[in-house]
Amino acid sequence: MNPIDLRNETFESLQSRVTGLRLMVLGAWREHGAGTTRELAARVGMDILAVRPRTTELVDLGFVRLVSRQGHEGVYAAVSDEQVRALFLAQQTGRAVQTEMPLC
Repeated sequence: MNPIDLRNETFESLQSRVTGLRLMVLGAWREHGAGTTRELAARVGMDILAVRPRTTELVDLGFVRLVSRQGHEGVYAAVSDEQVRALFLAQQTGRAVQTEMPLC
């Protein structure tokens, strides 16, 4: 998402982008906690090729974040809606953002 896109976005319109498979993958991150995309796919019985790109999209939207690295794979975790809203509003107004947010 480009800065101009963010400026023109509202939190509600940002949330409206999380539907279908994105919503399913976000729900899985929130239910199962932190892990790699490969681990999450195995836990929920989804194809890795469905989980991985949706996770990237959710990271771009701010609903999931990279918390560490495990070898060549990233370890991801969901961010609560309240935290996403706070981050979104802070970015929109140009305020400094706390990078170490507690996980869902």
